[in-house]
Amino acid sequence: MTQVADLIRRGAPAVCNGRFVLDEGEWRDMVAALSRSDLPLLGLWSDGMQAHALFMEGTHPLMASVAVTDGRYHALSPVRAGASASERIMQDLWGIEAMGATGSAPWLDQGRWPVTWPLCDRPPPAPAPPDGVEFTDDATMVRAGGAVLGHGPAEGDFNAPFHLRLGLPGERIMQVQPRMGYAHRGLCARMRGMTVAQAARLVARIDATATVAHQQAFAGALAAAGGEQAGKMGDADLFVGELGRIATHLDTLAVAAELLADGRCAMLAATLVERVRQTCGEMCGSRLLFDVLPSAGAGERALAIPPALLAELRDGCKTLQRLFWRPRGMAMQARGRGILSADIARHWGIAGCVGRAGGAESDLRPYISRPSGGWPEGYPTMTGDVAARLALRLHEVETAVEMLSTLDPTPRLTAPMPGDDHGSGEGIGCVEGPAGPVWHWLRVENGRVAAWWCGDPSVLLFQALPQVLSGAVYEDVPLILASLGLSAASADL
Repeated sequence: MTQVADLIRRGAPAVCNGRFVLDEGEWRDMVAALSRSDLPLLGLWSDGMQAHALFMEGTHPLMASVAVTDGRYHALSPVRAGASASERIMQDLWGIEAMGATGSAPWLDQGRWPVTWPLCDRPPPAPAPPDGVEFTDDATMVRAGGAVLGHGPAEGDFNAPFHLRLGLPGERIMQVQPRMGYAHRGLCARMRGMTVAQAARLVARIDATATVAHQQAFAGALAAAGGEQAGKMGDADLFVGELGRIATHLDTLAVAAELLADGRCAMLAATLVERVRQTCGEMCGSRLLFDVLPSAGAGERALAIPPALLAELRDGCKTLQRLFWRPRGMAMQARGRGILSADIARHWGIAGCVGRAGGAESDLRPYISRPSGGWPEGYPTMTGDVAARLALRLHEVETAVEMLSTLDPTPRLTAPMPGDDHGSGEGIGCVEGPAGPVWHWLRVENGRVAAWWCGDPSVLLFQALPQVLSGAVYEDVPLILASLGLSAASADL
């Protein structure tokens, strides 16, 4: 790890704190050194001129950049599997080729855009759209035969906008081929030229299940671009962040309980979610906590959660724990399904609650915020299956409820709203969202967004699906996907 970090720091320091610009040879040396290092890769993207790689050195971000020469750069996917989707996205949007990449299939472009490489300076016209999506089965699947089933909106259910092609030679899934791009909204292009306030409102709508995390990460990047210290949250930020985590985790538990036909758990979790949403609407003006941070246009807000709701949440969590672990309860039914082990998490670079549920240590919250009572330690047994993920979500709800009860009685969001005269700068911000770390990198020129990138855990989780779903029965797919907390909108941007 130290060797790679030292190689990166030999580059030229950039405006963004912790970012260094390497030449082609230095970048190639870095890629070679990564094969002998465990330095985590957190993101890979381009602004059209350079390719940027984000790493985590201890508790601090470290970025390496290299100029894109003739539309090419040396790929990271041979040494960091999780980079594959990002390399494919860069090819789709910019026409930038990752030399030596492990995969080249489009991630976003399904052949129906009016132009090819829409973010490059002079995008060429797109060829005629294909007649349909073509999939290629591997040799093992061809020999095994059997059925091929789909999972997605086209199958007639209310599924998220992505498609899974599942090969079942027998009762269990042998082959999984994800098809992405259906949720792409062109956010990188839309962000360019926006004022900071306009961009903050768009950021809040990236993913409703992690809207606070995206707002806070963007605000952190904005603060860093202005020369302020990023990454430290006060009580008010911690308050809305944990409130959002409670709502998201309870909603996931309600969905999973319904899929497992546990009516009592489903009803109780859904009731608690509704109570939290009502409080969010009354307190912040948004049930889903959109635009709660001042950078999105909000003024000063006094935050207070009713004591009656805290008591209801505490009692509700105790009841959910009892129902969850009872004989023939959700824990027993979900045990052994959809395993995402620590080895799989490390292979893809998966962090957050999904990684922790498999035994991979990864939690940025203690480094970003310091509540007076500290962060509680200890989690349920981490076996990496659906039961472990749901148990950890329930545990984090309990932790968040206790955290809210120990904060200042009325924390306030008082940061000033930036205007068009915000200035120029570059920064990066991060927050631990409900599903894992959320990163935002931002370059501002004369008060407007010049370049932007967002890193979300869903990009890595979608890549891990072939391993997680392997060996599962088809009927378990919705439950496994729900427990992972996937967001197609965050993965496709």
